[in-house]
Order: sequence, then C-alpha cells, then structure tokens
Amino acid sequence: MREYPTGTSARPPLYNGRRHQVLWVAGVVFSAGLLAPLLFLGAARKGIVPRPVPAGYAVAIYPIALGRQWLPDPGNWISWTLVAVVLTAAVHAALLDTGRRPGG
Repeated sequence: MREYPTGTSARPPLYNGRRHQVLWVAGVVFSAGLLAPLLFLGAARKGIVPRPVPAGYAVAIYPIALGRQWLPDPGNWISWTLVAVVLTAAVHAALLDTGRRPGG
C-alpha cells in the first residue's frame, strides 16, 4: 500500500507556479470538467491525492456530460449537477498545493 506524504517538501508540486495553477483551474472549468480527471490522474501519479480521486471525478463527470445528450432534462437538473461537480473539481484543484485540504 502506498503512503501519501503530508508535508509539502516530501512530495513534488503539482503546479510549477501560480500561473500554471490558474491555467489548470480555468481549463477544468471551461472544458465543462472534462479535464478534471486528467488533472487528478497527474496528481495521483505524483502521490498528491489517492488513486480513487481521478476515477471518482471521471465517474461523476463523463456520464453526466454524456447524459446531457441523451436524457430528458426537465428543469435543467443535468446541467446543474454538472456545474456542481465541475466547481467542486476546480476548487479541489486550486487547493491541492496550498496546504489546505477540502473538508479539513
């Protein structure tokens, strides 16, 4: 089982700087979340987040995005759900290298 370090010096940074972080977060938002699983896959490979995180975002975002094409959407529930997941992913991405963790 892989250990995930808690200190910022024991792990490589996800972002190379503030500009890189802003570009990734903007990419996650403006791609309707489709880049979020790729961002978190990179973070998982660096040991910043556990491996289930990118899979969770992929399971949440991709079916919702596809559902917008095929499912009836009375009241725009699919769009609002997608917006909520994308904003959650963007906030999570923004917090990865700041030392703060969502929920704690």
